[in-house]
Amino acid sequence: MDKAMKPMNDKRRSLNRRAMLKMAGGIAGAALLASFAGARIARANSVEFAEDPPPPLPPPASLGRVATWGVEIRESPSRKSKLIRTARRDEVFALREQVVGEAVMTHNIFWFKLDEGYAYSSWIQPVEEIYNTPEPERAKERFWGELTVPLTDSRFQPDPKAGRSARLYYTGVFRVIDAAAGPDEQWWYRLQEGVTYSPGPWVPATHIRRFDPSELTPLSPEVEDKKIVVDLKTQTMTALEHGEPVLTTRVASGFGAFRTPAGTHKVLFKYPTARMIGGSGSDAYDLPGVAFPTFITWSGVAIHGTYWHNDYGRPRSHGCLNVPSPVARWFWRWTAPIAPYDAATFYTPQGAPATTVVVA
Repeated sequence: MDKAMKPMNDKRRSLNRRAMLKMAGGIAGAALLASFAGARIARANSVEFAEDPPPPLPPPASLGRVATWGVEIRESPSRKSKLIRTARRDEVFALREQVVGEAVMTHNIFWFKLDEGYAYSSWIQPVEEIYNTPEPERAKERFWGELTVPLTDSRFQPDPKAGRSARLYYTGVFRVIDAAAGPDEQWWYRLQEGVTYSPGPWVPATHIRRFDPSELTPLSPEVEDKKIVVDLKTQTMTALEHGEPVLTTRVASGFGAFRTPAGTHKVLFKYPTARMIGGSGSDAYDLPGVAFPTFITWSGVAIHGTYWHNDYGRPRSHGCLNVPSPVARWFWRWTAPIAPYDAATFYTPQGAPATTVVVA
C-alpha cells in the first residue's frame, strides 16, 4: 500500500437489486456500449467524430491501479501524442474523467484522464480506497469479506513486519476466520478460502469489508424462467427473466485454444471465492480471491469477477467469462440454485433446477 495514500471514504456500502443493476451497468462498462451522439469508430485504431467530440464522463471509480507491467501516460488520449512517462504495475493514481480517444484496440475507445495526462483504460483497474471499522468479535463466525483498498500484502503473522504471503487486490473475496491485535496496535484478520484451504495469512482488518448475509441472498428467487445468453461475437452476456433482459454486461471470454465452449450449459456449482492457478511459463497465473465464480462446465469454465484487467469486450481469458467483481456477485445471487451463505463450495443438487447458460 502506498504510504502516501490516505483514507478517502470509510462509508459502508450495501446494494439492493436496483442499485446492483445500476452498478453493474456502470462498471461493466465504462466501455459497455459507447452510445455517444456523433461518435463513430472509423478505422481500427482511430476515432473520428461527425460533430464535436462527446463530453467527458465521470470515471467509474475515484482511483485507478495499473493492472499490467506498465501503462503509458500520454499528453492527450492518443498514442501519437507526447509520452509523459510509463506508470508501473500497482501504481495508483486519481481518475479525473473518462474520455473518448484513440481506439488502441477496436473494442475500447475510452481513456482515463489523470492529473498528469491520459492513460488507456483497458490496463487500469478502477478502484476505491475505503477503510472499514474492524469487527473482531465477528471473526469466529467465519464471515465472507472483500478487499476495499487498491492492494494489500497479506502477512504470515498479524504484524506489518512479518513475511509477505501474497499480494491481494481490490474486490478480492476471502473468508475471515480469526482476528488478532498486532504489535502495531491494529486489528488483523486471518484469511482462509480464496487464498488457502487451511488457516492462512493475515491482513489489516480495516482493509476488509464484511459481507452481511443479506448481501448474498438470492435475487428474484420467485422467477423460475431464467436464462443467460453469452454472445461470443459481441462479447456480451445477458440475463433473461421470462425472455426479457434484466442485465447485459460486456465480458472477456476465452481466447485461442482456450475458447469458451459454445453450447447449452447449466450452473453446476458455485464458490463465493477461489484461488485460480494455472498455465505455464509466461502464461502462468496465480490469482487469489477471485470473486463469486459460477461454474458452468466440469472443466472449470465459470462466470467470475476480475481484478487483473479492465479489458472487457474481447476474448482474452483461459476459457472463463471475466466480468467485474460486483457483476459476478450479481450473477452468483441471481442464478439457480441458491447457494447458502456459509458454503465455501455448493454443488447443484441432483434434480434441482439450474439456470441455463447458452454460449453462441
